[in-house]
Amino acid sequence: MEFQVESEANQYIPFSLDEVNLDFYVIGPSSNSVGDVDVLIAAARKETVQDRQGLAEAAGLKPVVLEIESNATALAARRLIGNMPSKGKDAFIAIFEIGGSASFLQIIHNNQVIYERDQSFNGGQLTQMIMRQYGFSQEEAEQKKRGNDLPADYKQVVLRPFVESIGQEINRALQFFFTSTPHNRIDHILLAGGSAVLSGLTDAVIDATGFAASAANPFEDMVMDAAVRTRSKSKDFTTYLTACGLALRRYAA
Repeated sequence: MEFQVESEANQYIPFSLDEVNLDFYVIGPSSNSVGDVDVLIAAARKETVQDRQGLAEAAGLKPVVLEIESNATALAARRLIGNMPSKGKDAFIAIFEIGGSASFLQIIHNNQVIYERDQSFNGGQLTQMIMRQYGFSQEEAEQKKRGNDLPADYKQVVLRPFVESIGQEINRALQFFFTSTPHNRIDHILLAGGSAVLSGLTDAVIDATGFAASAANPFEDMVMDAAVRTRSKSKDFTTYLTACGLALRRYAA
């Protein structure tokens, strides 16, 4: 199996195999080809892996596993899907992780990631809009955005157009999923990342797509230790989805 994966990996990986660390996971029997199996291939540039290994070692840690970010996100999301009606069975769940410089879409169906795609919109675009509207430097705009210290017209003039545009971008991303796959429905949208808790975003996504949506709280139904600062965490819980998935990895079946 390992030899076969490596021999076929060249057609999917835009680098020489000598330049990457490669791993794979057998998903199971293929639904499209009798007698074949579906295999998930993961590859990362060796220099990228070495950079992260070096950071861990510099912090006094001994790295054992390097996980793919999207895998960790999906693992944490599966807990939330399990709390949905019928434990999410046969549901199509879209996860949009909206970061400061990049965004990512995953579609999960029956605990399997069936679709992944990078997205061009991100939370950094809001910072740029604030800079243009009020003449702030990037550092000032980011600081004021995080501290909720912006002019009185900010929500109407800047924030509302931004969240509406994100809703439209999410709708376009889902339409592309529908046209490029045999699937034609989404049962729920989970919003993650630093921008997921922006005021009005969930409603804008629901209005633009027509699908149910909510902010992804990875700590849902978890018992919190008394030492955890829940107040500071509560306003940006959506940023912890990937980190939560990494922590849950040891408990995954």
